[in-house]
Amino acid sequence: GVEFEKIFAFEMTTTTEDFYEAVPLYYKPRIHYKQCGVSSQSQDDSEEHPFLPNLVKREATKDDYVLFKLDIDSPVVEDGNIDFVLDDPDNYIDEIVWEHHVAGNYLLEEWGDAVSPISLRESYDYFLRMRQKGIRAHSWV
Repeated sequence: GVEFEKIFAFEMTTTTEDFYEAVPLYYKPRIHYKQCGVSSQSQDDSEEHPFLPNLVKREATKDDYVLFKLDIDSPVVEDGNIDFVLDDPDNYIDEIVWEHHVAGNYLLEEWGDAVSPISLRESYDYFLRMRQKGIRAHSWV
């Protein structure tokens, strides 16, 4: 299997104590967790609210294998991150696993208001564009 050197995680509601309590001891030294929201645009990147593609570039090199899991439950934040990756000529992300919150998905009732106005067909186009860019892209659901 893949052995990850660093794992970055962000969540707005889970406290640092609660997060690390659920992490197996083996992984704790590799994990960098911050209780915060993340930014939807590169220009809003900050220590308090990182923009994830910028964070990847600060922490990784082109030679690193980067797996990016995106499940923010905010279409604005998710789409902003994915749009940036798609438009970035200097992308470091090798693989993306994304729970794209779109209309037409069987989990629609579970997501409540956290649903993008785009269709399931348009979501497939996002994944196709990532794959055409050389990113192994997978739907989380």
